[in-house]
Amino acid sequence: MKQPVRMCLMSTLALLAACASTPSPQAVEALQQVRDEYAASRFGAVVRTVATSDALATAPTAVRVEALKLQAFSYCVTNYRQLCEDSFVRILQLQPSFQLAPNEAGHPQWGPAFQAAQASQTR
Repeated sequence: MKQPVRMCLMSTLALLAACASTPSPQAVEALQQVRDEYAASRFGAVVRTVATSDALATAPTAVRVEALKLQAFSYCVTNYRQLCEDSFVRILQLQPSFQLAPNEAGHPQWGPAFQAAQASQTR
């Protein structure tokens, strides 16, 4: 009798974990909006959308990290270096193993900002 209960509990926990990592339609839509704004070089809109979207704020970590990364890039290209670095710090707090892709890490603006954010997390 213990085995079926244990299996049922394990299945329920697995189902709950899967639900927790699935973004809501609103979060998916908000992330796509951020991507589109970034692609159109509307960096102020990227910053505002990420900062004010409840759907993104409550989204699974992967969605939040992507949105915050685009926000960080937007801060960097508009010469808000400290806010760029702060966005990277928020990413590293959510996902300590986060790394920029090699082509991103070499960028002259956000590469150094990301390195500074990493260094601030090891102090």
